Amino acid sequence: MPPDQPGASAAINLTYTQELRPPYSPNGSQPSKTAPFIITHDPKTGEVFEFGPPEKNGTCPKLYTSTDHQNTRNDRYAMRWAIDSLLPGSRQSKCHRWRVPKLDVEVKLSVEHERAFFAGCEVCGSVWGCPLCAPKITERRRVEVETAMETAKAQGLKVMLATFTIPHGIGSDVEVIRKQIMQAWRRGTDSRAGKNMRKMIGLRGYIRVVEVTYGQNGWHPHFHVLLFLETSLTPEVIRQLWFPIWLDGCRKVGLDDPSLSAFHVDDGTRAAHYVTKWGMDSELTKGHLKQGKKSVNPWDLLRIFTFGPSDRRISPELQEVVDFLGIDKKRAAELWLDFFRAFKGTRQLYWSNGLRALLGLSAEKSDQEVAEEQLDPLAAVLAVLNAHWTDIITTRANARILNRAEDAPAHLPDLLDEIRLEAAQKRDERLRRKSKKQGKKLARIQAPRTDEERSEGDPERSKRRGPTRRNETLKRQRGAL
Repeated sequence: MPPDQPGASAAINLTYTQELRPPYSPNGSQPSKTAPFIITHDPKTGEVFEFGPPEKNGTCPKLYTSTDHQNTRNDRYAMRWAIDSLLPGSRQSKCHRWRVPKLDVEVKLSVEHERAFFAGCEVCGSVWGCPLCAPKITERRRVEVETAMETAKAQGLKVMLATFTIPHGIGSDVEVIRKQIMQAWRRGTDSRAGKNMRKMIGLRGYIRVVEVTYGQNGWHPHFHVLLFLETSLTPEVIRQLWFPIWLDGCRKVGLDDPSLSAFHVDDGTRAAHYVTKWGMDSELTKGHLKQGKKSVNPWDLLRIFTFGPSDRRISPELQEVVDFLGIDKKRAAELWLDFFRAFKGTRQLYWSNGLRALLGLSAEKSDQEVAEEQLDPLAAVLAVLNAHWTDIITTRANARILNRAEDAPAHLPDLLDEIRLEAAQKRDERLRRKSKKQGKKLARIQAPRTDEERSEGDPERSKRRGPTRRNETLKRQRGAL
């Protein structure tokens, strides 16, 4: 046990996460020599202290202190700052960085969820390219989908889950594949045969979710579609009726024939399980972002670019896949940019016309509206950060502010003072580097020049060079005339 650490004299329970490699002994008597271990300190708040392996003096260095959701928050903000170098000047680079005009920047604490958050700063609302906005948007969508399923069952409708895939190769362009799979859906389901099939199976509406992964065969976009049916047909019968429509749509847009074995229709149990898992993953891998076998999702790529493929925040399973695919930081950045440019501006989740009205749901909000929405009007304002916001952004201390607001809000002023000093040091260091660079440039300008350098800069010398090539060409042309 690390000496002189909070809770050292009390009963301590060791807990383990997927990040820890190799696992510790079940009784927690000896920490691993090659991995950190986590000590639960406050069972009421869930706060944990993470220490590294023992050093020569017998003490264990503390790596950081936070709860599980704070670990996730730290990672998400780190990934957010990494986007600045990938998408400079974009809306994503301004998210949680720029202030909303005429509004105070505040840190608030939700009464309902006991989570801290910022108000008064801009949000980009990107479900594809922002590690801060995407979790909020997908979680709100998940709640809506769960409500829709419960309402549908109360109305006597069946809910099934269908999976639509297309053949793809290692050299396929992700934007081309995205357009082709969307066209194949429309050309199939909107055809005369498709409309007849929908009537035959009693389809009242659907919710379509776009997912994409990258594996050894390249990009793999596919659909998961929740079918709301008024029918007594089995999933297998619906699969046999729908597959020819999907096959026809793929052929019409020039795709290779999809495989029947890769086309699935599952019952309501599978659909409910899918929707539940869609919102539960704490690693920012919801819905279209989930990781498959020997494949990575776009957020895995951004995580690899942010931390590196061998960082302890990369799970062993993901490291194995990354090694298998041969993805390093540079390649991860290239793939992520290819993905983002292909999917930017498209919808992640689509409700068929009339389904929300059928289920008594309100009009759908845009991703931007969902990202800006605050559902806890009773949230307590802990601090106004107008005077500190520049320092917070300079030191990238957003996550630290939120963590302190949850753990010890009374000590927020102390943290703000620390951040102010850190920001001043950063600015001083930046000025020193700039002055050093300017000094080198000035030294080069003031350095004595050689005779050859002087003659190159002598305007009289250029006159003595005689006629230019252009003048000689003009003289020859005049002579020819």
